[in-house]
Amino acid sequence: MVNVIKYSQNFLVNAHIADYIVNSIELTKNDIILEIGPGRGILTERLVSKVKVIAVEIDEELCEFLSVKFAKEIEAQNFVLLCGDALKIEFPKFTKVVANIPYHISSPLIFKILNYDFKEGVIKVQKEFAERMVTKQGTKKYGRLSVMLYYHGHTELLKIVKRGNFRPIPKVDSAIVKIIKEPRFCADRDLLDRIVRKLFEQRRKKIKNVLGDVKYGDMRVESLTPEQICEVAKDAKDRVFD
Repeated sequence: MVNVIKYSQNFLVNAHIADYIVNSIELTKNDIILEIGPGRGILTERLVSKVKVIAVEIDEELCEFLSVKFAKEIEAQNFVLLCGDALKIEFPKFTKVVANIPYHISSPLIFKILNYDFKEGVIKVQKEFAERMVTKQGTKKYGRLSVMLYYHGHTELLKIVKRGNFRPIPKVDSAIVKIIKEPRFCADRDLLDRIVRKLFEQRRKKIKNVLGDVKYGDMRVESLTPEQICEVAKDAKDRVFD
């Protein structure tokens, strides 16, 4: 039996939700889907009938199960299974992504995915995390994740998925989020991320008390739009940060 506790796995069992996720992606015959966390293959079997799928699964027992279940697709080279940790594996080239992300690695995995060149993604995450992904300035959930996602494209919360649609049943509800990759240019991406991180780590302080004499110095970062934060980053580009 798969060790679901070890890997924080909650398997989607509602076929209607699986159909909804797959139908939320505009698939073409030339697409290559990166599927992170295929589990028992409820999404995989829907995807692989339409396009090539590269799946990343950390659990060795599930890898063995998927290798048997999709043996024909593997032989036809329409399904590639990578058994390993998605946070450590270098992803092959893909055009779109579908991910069932364990709650405890949501943030680092999202930021890793964003570093790749792809067109769109549909991702299932914890409801609270999804709200952080799409929230606007002026809310408690507004933070580094919200701002950096804005500079990578458009993010939309598509659907809340109740916990009863998974086995074992998790303690919280989930949400399906769609990301359209349309990068917006601000400052150097690494610089922007370092400044955004620094500001939100001290979000209750005025910006001038964190960065010194810069634009919007008398305001706090949580009240600034991503565009205004970009102006701050440009103003602070010659400074040195830890």
